Amino acid sequence: MKYLFCLLIPIGISLLILSIKYVIRLVNAEIVYEMPCTDNEGAFTIKGDGRYGPWISGKLFTKSPIGEFGFKVINQHTGKEIQLSSILLRSKVNGFKTGRMELYSFRAEKGTYIISLNGEASARDKTGASVRNSINRQFVDYNSYSVQIRNHISGYVLMLCIFGIIFASMATLAGIIIPIVL
Repeated sequence: MKYLFCLLIPIGISLLILSIKYVIRLVNAEIVYEMPCTDNEGAFTIKGDGRYGPWISGKLFTKSPIGEFGFKVINQHTGKEIQLSSILLRSKVNGFKTGRMELYSFRAEKGTYIISLNGEASARDKTGASVRNSINRQFVDYNSYSVQIRNHISGYVLMLCIFGIIFASMATLAGIIIPIVL
């Protein structure tokens, strides 16, 4: 019976490797386009159909421009505005000096698009900006921030991978400890 618990070790290790591999893939999503926040408009090309999202990237521990402006994405070929979906669980990736956060997501087909910073921020971002402005009266340094278009990262998939890492670690430890105790 105790040898059955030893099967938890390879199961846990394989799940751990798979979960870590997927988290790394999500964190290192390729940049489709990058534009400084000082520019009001830019054009980018999407090579394949899928979900994409605008990210704000910049220095950590400085006042961010989130809530100062909104985004508008327009298909250059058709002239139609692409609907941006608000994200409930926003994905964030931080390094030692810089960080980035996904603000919206949109579905796009292959083609060329125009992104503009139009000043129409969402109510959620405006509320956060007003609270942040009442606490921190510094001006936003737009030169240290940029807008990136990246592949969309689902917060739910990221959360599932994190739970997979936790479960895999527990299964591996249980596979080691339980046979010793029994």
